[in-house]
Amino acid sequence: MTPKELKLKLDNNQAIYIVDIREPYECENGSISDVNIPMNQVINRISEIPKNKAVLLYCNTGKRSKSLKYMIEKLYQYKQLNHLEGGYQAWEELLNQ
Repeated sequence: MTPKELKLKLDNNQAIYIVDIREPYECENGSISDVNIPMNQVINRISEIPKNKAVLLYCNTGKRSKSLKYMIEKLYQYKQLNHLEGGYQAWEELLNQ
């Protein structure tokens, strides 16, 4: 999902569960979501990520979230999982235009 697509969903109040997989220190400068599950804790906390609704994972650049999305889909059969292309950096860029 691109930052523009996410902004459109949020602007239209579409339901999406957003998970920040960055480390807590990376969230100090801002976040899109209140839900922070660092990447190294996701597998142990997988039950906190709903299977029955749209979920968006994001990290700083989109690389970690893309890999994690693929792994979760394969291991846990999530069907409504997405990641933010370009990550938080791309989101900030969009908001600062």
